[in-house]
This record gives sequence, C-alpha cells and structure tokens, in this order.
Amino acid sequence: MIAKALVARGDFKMIVLAILQERPMHGYEISTFIEQQAQGCYRPSPGAVYPALRALLNKGYIRIKSEERRKIYQITPAGRSLLKEKHAQIDKCIREFREAIGPERAKLMGEMHKTAKLMVIAGRDLTPAQAKKIGQIIIEAREKMLKVISE
Repeated sequence: MIAKALVARGDFKMIVLAILQERPMHGYEISTFIEQQAQGCYRPSPGAVYPALRALLNKGYIRIKSEERRKIYQITPAGRSLLKEKHAQIDKCIREFREAIGPERAKLMGEMHKTAKLMVIAGRDLTPAQAKKIGQIIIEAREKMLKVISE
C-alpha cells in the first residue's frame, strides 16, 4: 500500500509523536486518527502503533498516564524538543503521503470507508429483503467499477 511505502519506521514514530502533541491518546485512538487523516487509505495495525509507542516510551519522548484500564500516552518535554528538531522531516513525510494518494483517491477511499461503516452499523438491522437489494446494488456497482478500471 502507498502509505506503508512512505512511512518508514523512523518517520512513523515521529508521526505518532506529532499526533500526541495534539493531545494524549491511547493506541487505538492513534490508529483511528491516522486513518481519518488518510481518508481511510491507511490504518496502521497494532503491530505498527504499539512498537512505535514502546520505542518512544523507552527513549523518554512519551509517558503513560493510566486511565482506568487503558494506557493513555502523552508527550514529554523531551518529545516536544525532538519534534522541533525533526519538524522538516515530519512535514516532508506528510506532504509525500498526501501527494502519493492524491485528492481524488483520498476522496474515493473516504467514500468507501463511509459506505463500509454504514454497512457495519445498519447491517445488523437489515431485513432479508433489504440485504438482497443492497447486495444487488453492490454487485452492479462492482461491475461498473470494473468497466471503469479496464478502460
């Protein structure tokens, strides 16, 4: 995927640190925030987020503030200093990511993401007749997409 190629290990840690500069968050919130910023084009796995958090924690750039059963991560003064030092690197990474996706693909991925969320939310309450109709709509849409892709 585009995002994985652009977000090198060090860059990803800096992006996580920059996100935590906005406000303290737990790991899942960080992953969701990145996905929202990427318009659904990229959602980092827990296997990417938590090792980055652990590395930042070990270097003293973030600390844990426990809140009930969740670990809330927040940036430290050392983390803020590192962000100032690496500001150009982070901006470059974010700019390259946005350019690689392009506004049209980002919008498309956002629309697909909204449709998937709708199906998850509404899917539980669909009648068999509604499920059949929506299934047919999806088949027709997929066939139209294949025609566009093959042009």
